[in-house]
Parts: sequence; C-alpha cells; structure tokens
Amino acid sequence: MTRFRLHGLAAAMIALGGCASAPQNGTLEQQARFGGTTLADLESTDIIIEEQQLESASTQDALNSYRQAAELFDDPERRAKTLRRMADLALTSATEQEMGSEDDSDLEQKVDKVVYDNTMEQVNTTPDNERKMALLDLAGTMAPSLADHDVDYDTAISLYQELLNSTDDPGQRAEAYYLLSKAYAMDGNLEQAQASLDALVSQYPNSEWALESQFRRGEMLFSDGDYEYAEQAYADVIKRGTDNEFYNQALYKRGWSHYKLGDYELAQGSFFTLLDNLNGSSELADDTSMENKLFTDTQRVVSLAFSNLDGPDSVRNWFARNGNRDYEPAIYRSLGQVYLGQERFRDAAEAFDMFVQVYPDSTLAPEFSSLQIEAYQKGGFPTLVLPAKEKFIQHYGINSDYWGRHPDIREQYVSLLKGHILDLAEYHHVLAQQSGKPADYREPARWYQEYLNTPPASEDQGKVNHRYAEVLYAAEDYATAISEFERTAYQYPDYEKGGDAAFNALVAYQKILDGNPDAEQENAWRKKKIASAQQYGQRFPAHPEVPNVLHDTAEDQLALGDVEGAVKTAGILVNRQPPPSAELMRYGWATIANGEFDLGRFKVAEMAYGKLLDMQMSPEQRSLYREKLAVSIYRQAEQQQEQGNLDIAAATFLRVGQTVPEAAVRKNAEFDAATLFINQGRSTAAIPVLEAFRERYPDDPLTDTIPDKLAIAYEKEGNYTAAAGELQLIAANYKSDDPELSRQALWKAAEMQDRAEQPQASIALYQQYLQEWPQPYDFRSEAQFRLVELNRKTGNSERETYWLQQLVTSYREAGNEANDRVAWLAAYASFTLAEPNFQEFKRISLSQPLKTSLAAKTDVMKKALADYQAVADIGVAEYATAANYKIGEMYRVLARDLIASERPKGLDELELEEYTMLLEDKAFPYEDQAIDILIANTNLVTDDIYDQWVKKSFGALAELIPGRYAKFEQVESYVDIIY
Repeated sequence: MTRFRLHGLAAAMIALGGCASAPQNGTLEQQARFGGTTLADLESTDIIIEEQQLESASTQDALNSYRQAAELFDDPERRAKTLRRMADLALTSATEQEMGSEDDSDLEQKVDKVVYDNTMEQVNTTPDNERKMALLDLAGTMAPSLADHDVDYDTAISLYQELLNSTDDPGQRAEAYYLLSKAYAMDGNLEQAQASLDALVSQYPNSEWALESQFRRGEMLFSDGDYEYAEQAYADVIKRGTDNEFYNQALYKRGWSHYKLGDYELAQGSFFTLLDNLNGSSELADDTSMENKLFTDTQRVVSLAFSNLDGPDSVRNWFARNGNRDYEPAIYRSLGQVYLGQERFRDAAEAFDMFVQVYPDSTLAPEFSSLQIEAYQKGGFPTLVLPAKEKFIQHYGINSDYWGRHPDIREQYVSLLKGHILDLAEYHHVLAQQSGKPADYREPARWYQEYLNTPPASEDQGKVNHRYAEVLYAAEDYATAISEFERTAYQYPDYEKGGDAAFNALVAYQKILDGNPDAEQENAWRKKKIASAQQYGQRFPAHPEVPNVLHDTAEDQLALGDVEGAVKTAGILVNRQPPPSAELMRYGWATIANGEFDLGRFKVAEMAYGKLLDMQMSPEQRSLYREKLAVSIYRQAEQQQEQGNLDIAAATFLRVGQTVPEAAVRKNAEFDAATLFINQGRSTAAIPVLEAFRERYPDDPLTDTIPDKLAIAYEKEGNYTAAAGELQLIAANYKSDDPELSRQALWKAAEMQDRAEQPQASIALYQQYLQEWPQPYDFRSEAQFRLVELNRKTGNSERETYWLQQLVTSYREAGNEANDRVAWLAAYASFTLAEPNFQEFKRISLSQPLKTSLAAKTDVMKKALADYQAVADIGVAEYATAANYKIGEMYRVLARDLIASERPKGLDELELEEYTMLLEDKAFPYEDQAIDILIANTNLVTDDIYDQWVKKSFGALAELIPGRYAKFEQVESYVDIIY
C-alpha cells in the first residue's frame, strides 16, 4: 500500500501548468478569459503535454496550481481530487519543516511559500467580497505561529475535512480519513486522530486503508490502557490474513492486551501463534534484527504469563496439549529467568528441573540441572543445593545411563559434575567430623572415590586423593587408607603435601600394629611400615620436625610485645604435620586465641578458642576459655551491628548461647538479638529466640502456641528429633481436650523419630502410643509391627519375639474389626514365630536309640504344625501357602530322616535289610501325607494363586513323584528332507 502519496501528483500538476500558453500570472480563470475561452471550453479542451526539461518547481508552485484548478472545477469529483492533492502537499510541507528535511530535487526541496501566502494572494485578487471574507477567515485559521514556519498541520486538517465534506467517493473518503488522522496525530491531537481512524474502520472496513488504520487504532487504545477494545482492533488485523505486514505485531500486541486483562491463557494463544510464525525465520540468526528481538521478547512474556498460571506445570501441560516445539527449552529457560528476576528462587529451580523431568535424556538436561542448582545457590538454600547436586551426579555421573548414552557432550558438563561430587564429599566430610563416628566417614569416602574415578583427572587430583585417604583413615579402614596415602604421596609428584601423605601412611600402619594383630600379621605389617618409612625418607628428606623451635619462637615474640608475630608463629606450630604434642598444641592455640582477641580479630579468636577447647585441660582452664569463646562471639556481633549488618549481628548474638550455653554473657546476647529482630519487624525470626526463653521460663505466654509451630518448622528443616519432641508436647497438652489430636500427634512423633533414625527413641514412642491408644486396631498393629522391626534392627530378639506375639493377639482381639492389613501383619507374625520350631525340627537327627530321637523330633514337629496351622487359619493367601508348604515339608523331611536314620549296631545283613524295610513302611505314610498337602497347595493355581511357596511345592513334588511332576518337554532337531 502507498502511503501519503504527494510528490508525484504535485509534479504532474506543475508540469500541466508549465505547458499553458496563457499569461503566467493570475488564476486559471483569468488565464482562460485572456485566451477567449470559457470554463466549459477549458473543461473540453484536449491538453497536450510535451516532454521538456522542467524548471525547479516548489511545493508552493504545486499548491498554487491545485488551488487555481479547484476554483475552476464545478464538478464535485474533480474538485475533491484537487483538494486532496492540496492537502497532501500542505501535509508534506509541514512534515518537511518538522523533520528538518533538505533535498535538492524538484519536489523534495523545502517549500518557499505555503498555503497561507497563496490564500492571501487569492484575497488580494478576488473581486467577490463574500468570497474574500471566506478566504480571510480561512487564512486566519492557517496563519503561522512562527515566522520561520509558513504552514502548520491545521492547513492539511482543514483541507482533508473540506475534502470529506465535498465528496461521497468511498475510496477518497477512506483515504482522507486516514490522512486526516495522520495530520491530527502529527499535530498532537491524538483524540481526533483516533476518532478519524474510528470513522474510517467503521464506515469503510474493506478499504485499502482499513488494515493499517485498525492497527493504529489498536496502538492508540493500548497506549490509553483500553486493552479490551485494543484487543478487538488487533483481532481484526489478525483476521485479515497472515500475509499482511501488521500480522506479527498485531499478534504480539493482542497477546499483551489479553495479558493486561489477566486472560493469560488467551494471551498464550496469540504469543505461541506468533512464536510459531517467527520460528525458523532466517532473520532470527541476526541478533540485531527486529524479528530476533520480537521472538526473544515474546518468549519472555510467554514466561510471564506462565508464571501467573501454574508455572512450570503450565509449560509442561501446554506443550503436552499442543505438541513440542524446537524453542520449548527456551520457554523453560525464560520462565526460570523470570522467576530469578522476581527473586522466586525455588520456583526458578522448579522451572529448570521441570525441563529435565520432561526430557531427562536431552543434551540440554545438564545445562538445566545446573541452572536449578544455581537458582538454589542464588536463593541461599543450602539444604536444597546439596540434594540437587546429588541428583545431578546420579543423573549424569559415570554410573548413570546418561553418561553412557552421551559421550559426545561429557566435556560440556564434566567439570561441573566433578565440582558437585567434591562439594558432596566435603559436606559429608564435615558432618562426619562433627559426629566423630567412624561409620559416618564411609559416605564422604564414597564421594571422594567417585570423584577420583570420574575422568579426566583434575589438577587437584592429588589433594582429593589425600582427603579420600584421610576419611578412610577416620573410618578406621587403615589398610585401604595406607594404599591411598601412598598413592597420594608417590603417584602425584607435583602435589605439595606429598610428604604429609607419606607420613600419614606411617601413622595408619601404626594404627594397625596398635590393634594387636597376631604375630605373623604383626611382622608382615611392620615390614610394610618399614619399607614405607624408607620410601618416605628418600622421597621427602627435607620434611621438617621443628615444633619445639616454634614454641620457643612464639614465647620470645610475646616477651617483646609482638602479638601479631606470636600469633603467626603459633599458627605455624599448630598447623604442623605431623602435629606437635598435646602440650604444644594447647600452647599454640592459646597463644592464637588470646592474641587475636587482643588484636580485635574476634572471628579468628573464636576459631582458635574452639580448637583449644577440643583439647584436654583442667576444669578451671576449660571454664575460662569457654567464657572467652563466648565473649569473642559477642564482640563479633557488636562489630556487625556497628557496621549496619543487622541480620548477621542478630545471628551472631544467638550463636553465643548455642556455643556456650553457660556463658555469663549469653543473656545479654540473646536479649540483643531479640531486640534487633523486633526492631526490624522480623517476628518470625524472633520466635526461635523467644522459644529459648521458654525453656528457662515455662510460664511464658507463648508456651501453649509454640509446639505446633516448631513441629512444622523442625520437620521442614529436617530436624526430625526436635519435631518429635514438639509433637510429644502437643500430645500431652491436648490429651484431655482433643484426644484424637493427641493420638495423631503422638503417632506423628514416633514417625519423626523413625525419620531421624533414632531407633531407641522410636521404640519408646511406639510403646507409649500402644499404652495410651490400644485402639484403633490398624494403628495398634502398625505400631507393634514397627516395634518388631526396630527391635530386630537393634538386635533385641527377645523383644522382637514379644511384639510378634502381640501382633497375633491384636488380630484375635480385633475380631471383625480387623482389616486386611491387621490380618496380614498377624499372618506375618505367626509365620515368623513358627520358623524357630521348624528349624529346630530339621536340626534334630534320628539317631539310636531311635525311639528317643524320634520322640524329640515329633514333639517339635507338633509345635511347628500347630504354629503353621495358626498361620493358615488367618486366611492370608501369601502366608497360607507358605504354611502349607512348611507342613508338607516337615512330613517329607520326617519320612526322609526316618529312612536315613542311624541303624542299630550288630545287625547282620538280613536283619539290616528287614530293619530298613520296617523304616520304609513307617516313613511312607508320612511321605504320602506330605504329597497330599503339597498337592493341595499346588491346586491353588486354579484359584489364580501362584507364589514362591506354590512354586516350591511343585519342586518338592517333582522330587517325590518325578513321574508326574518332573516331566520336561524334550525338543529334538529334525531334518526337512523328503526321502
């Protein structure tokens, strides 16, 4: 579509004027009179335009010609066309002046004279007074406000309005409305500009100007915040077809209109249509192209819309409904970035993780998993970062299917992978150090080993190998630790602590020797230690042993008052490998702690006092240093408060009581922390502080409301033991007022101890539950079952047996109230209780005298039969088949053992044969009984019951009746030859 077509028409009119033979001055009417012609003659005259070189003509010349022509034409259509040309020229003149345009071409040069001058000329030449007044009125409306501006937009506006009033032609009127709107807009009258566009699209919706006008309407309405009507305007543009030049922008702005109205799902329809339309466009390769910017921003606003719906679930569901797109990863990424920008770090992490859940095998999966971890890190969620890193390792590590399937992209993420492995190793290493339990060091050892096994080898491979050896040593796996210490010392020549590792290996050797091995082993280990020591001496001859010298140096520095120097020397002393004696270590850490305190470096002083307190000392010294430790923490808090770091200050104040509960300064510290929280309006953060006071002041008003809040908080933090304690308080507090709440709280407390992996605490709580709440039976049986498992785990077989018996008792007492679970647990318990008698039955051999041993064996058999019959009576198929099998097995074993029993001494061959026949006669009925029972068990197959016990019954029958139950298909090869 051509817009604002001005100069071509003006040039044509100027050319027409240049070909006339009449005088060059005056109106066309005057020129006509001069030549003896009339208006009618002029209208019927054929004008021949000869090709010639035109003189430079201005926009003013064109305006003069058109105005003169307009005076002559009585025909409305021809007069309307002339007025339209004049309005175009007037608008062009104003536009050129506003834009500061300068051009040397005929029709692009600056207009020297404007409509105002032309109008005044007409005033001076017309003899008609009525017309003169009209022209003066028109000139008044067009008078320029500045001397340098000869025409303004009012001229164009009035001419376009005149054109609208003088023609009924739909095309001319539509174009006039369009140009009138532009003139209004450039003149700053946006209201009238929109009104002109409104008139155009309502009166001439199918004109060539309607498409752009409808889009411009949408823009104006959107700018005014009228999103509902803006959406309708954009929708009309979109409806006109995908090949129109405003289609993409209309989709974009229609989506935004829906978004502004809160219709996010409708907005997605427009946005995704736009993305699909742009996707694959060659212009997207250019980051500076409008298409690229529109594509990128549309992804962003799509993500904004998803964030206002159900976030990543909405993304997954949308693509599931509408099909995959190759830009789908960008949507997940963009949504995560939106959340990050909003500081919704958990949501961002979930958005990134959702992509991995949907596309776990994608080559982009490691990138999104890394983005999830980064989101947690940015949000300050350490308890979520580590599980996410472990998940990363499980998904992409050397033991994963992903590692095997994607060797081509390992290089892209292996450094991150190894970093995560190392983070987990170090984290579990710290936990193990805190607990001090050898078994806890197996976990960091596992991660260190995976790090070392993950290719390629890293620059810090020696350092990590050293740590791996150290945790093995801490786990008391001294033999493996020796191997790793020596690997660290002798296979990493550039590792700076190779000497320390070699010495550590010697310490581990000594540990084995201190374990009192037998003489042969002791000699072997001692030889290995000697060889290792010789290798150590040859490889690291300069490894220093100077702890006593360092002690004396620190003493001299203190005598001179050089506290800084003494602290540094003491630091070297306490960090020596191997460590100095305990006495020297106490001296070194005491020097560091006291020196750093005097120098005002309280954080370092705290660390040093902590190290010092890990050592042996008299009670008086320990009390003194613990108080200094507390004061060093308190001083750190004061420093942070002075620097305006109030959050850190409050946390540090609280750490005083956490570190040294008996410290005299604790009360001041916790009071200061609570004051800071309250002053900041952080009531949630103040609750833990006040809860500490609750323990010391049981009459505090918060006592009744705190337990339920803390129970939830502790559970979220993973502190299940603490959560259990709070739940116990709830159970005790509500036992009278709300028994059901009390029961549920006590049960939940026991479950919390389960999750805390505190079996003794769990046992106590389940026993308490059973004592207080014998019903309902399903919870009663579950509690008894947990006690069976817990006592089995802790090795208390007596209590395990007791609770198995109680499970059976509960089933019997429940009667008709026993549900399937109660019955199953009773069957399980009965079957487990029967097993010892079964094993005892199998253990008793039939020896001479046979009567005595057979009586003993059958007595036990009767007990076992009764036990298994009790199992079968409960009616749980799984255990009924097991019991039947066991019963049949006992009869089979009895028959077998009779035949294989010890023979009496002194029987001749005939007597021995007769004795054997008697045994067989006695055994066969048992065998037949076994067969009957086992067949009955196998017949359960017809009831769709086929478990391991039915299968075993078939196996036993195959031995007892091979002709019937030990038949196997025999497949023979054949030759397909016709003889």
